Amino acid sequence: MGDLDHITSEATVSPVARLSGIRNCFGHECVHEGLELELPAGCIIALVGGSGTGKTVLLRTLSMLRRPDAGRLELFGEDALAAGEDAQRRLRRRIGLLFQGGALFTALTVLENVMLPLREHTAVRGHWLEELAMSKVRLAGLPADSASKYPAELSGGMVKRAALARALALDPRLLILDEPTSGLDPIAAAGFDALVRELTDSLGLTVIQATHDLDSIWRGSDAVAFLARKRVLAFAPAVELAQRDEPELVAYFRGSRSAEYAKLELGRSAHTSGRT
Repeated sequence: MGDLDHITSEATVSPVARLSGIRNCFGHECVHEGLELELPAGCIIALVGGSGTGKTVLLRTLSMLRRPDAGRLELFGEDALAAGEDAQRRLRRRIGLLFQGGALFTALTVLENVMLPLREHTAVRGHWLEELAMSKVRLAGLPADSASKYPAELSGGMVKRAALARALALDPRLLILDEPTSGLDPIAAAGFDALVRELTDSLGLTVIQATHDLDSIWRGSDAVAFLARKRVLAFAPAVELAQRDEPELVAYFRGSRSAEYAKLELGRSAHTSGRT
């Protein structure tokens, strides 16, 4: 897991995204009330919480697929909710989305799925369009021969990587992932986490991913945004949340698997401190 303090202390730019006073309601029931969250540039943030806490709703708000009932959303330093239609379209182009389950078009090949946003939002055509899409396929760690395959011909891990290639098509600054490792075996999930880390570091991405995968939370995130009580109850590295006493955090981070991760992280920190 990364060092959030190290990353944020070096960042001199504004957060990639800032949500202030967000309220999201369905009828008379509100899942978010007065929610506050900032996404530091260059970080991988795990969005965590129990069932019904509105993880996907928050991701939809962040990606401007849902307008909140109240509050302010800033993206890349701009007031996204007050922006005009053209400005909102421009902001959306800087966001890459990986939907739960991949959500690939089953009648299109992998390459055609990746080409779709490029065809819709750029002037690139012909041979250059295929070459650009193919570069995203390779960037997602897929073999070249997978480009001509249909989603039904892919393994679960390859489907997620194909969906990631499509999310990267327009060179986003913010990458939003909804349960990206759900349904994957431990080896495929670890490989996906490693790929996201590599892309974050090499491309300067900021990533937020809704997840319930403890391995991903501990292994693949710089910080955790924990949803409870209709807001972000806590925002910190997992090792810090594991030491807090709020009942929701205790229930989530004091289990045997989290305890082992916490022990490893604390041991690593102590070793590093001893060397300095």
